[in-house]
Amino acid sequence: MISQEKIKTSARQDAFGSVALWQLMTFLFLICFIWANELLDLPNYLFGAEASPFNISRGLLLTMAIVATAVVAVGHTYEQQRSIVKNLVMTCAYCHRVETGQNSWEHVEEYFIKHYPVDLGRGACPECQKMLEAVQERQKTPQPIPEATA
Repeated sequence: MISQEKIKTSARQDAFGSVALWQLMTFLFLICFIWANELLDLPNYLFGAEASPFNISRGLLLTMAIVATAVVAVGHTYEQQRSIVKNLVMTCAYCHRVETGQNSWEHVEEYFIKHYPVDLGRGACPECQKMLEAVQERQKTPQPIPEATA
């Protein structure tokens, strides 16, 4: 059986890999566009602009600029993701408050509102939803009134 820690780690790696893949795809698209423009002279082909000769120096310069931007962007994203994982949230198993420092705890909604720009929704997991439905059904059925003994 797979441990919970392995599941959490693989889920984080999948999320990080997905972000990196989309960033890589975007930068590769930009590089392809630069070279398509150099080889096909797209402004001339699409808009009838004045033809410009193939310029390998311009293509290489733009490619190097895109690669440098990619390194900075992916590195920055990696650092952000690393800091998020590093600061995983510790919650109380009973009251669900979040540890914010040494012996300092606050409610989970307050913590997320202060630290993350997210809207928090409320709902119930499937197990709790079944439990709530069972409680509601018990409340609907009339309970027998015990007879008083004198």
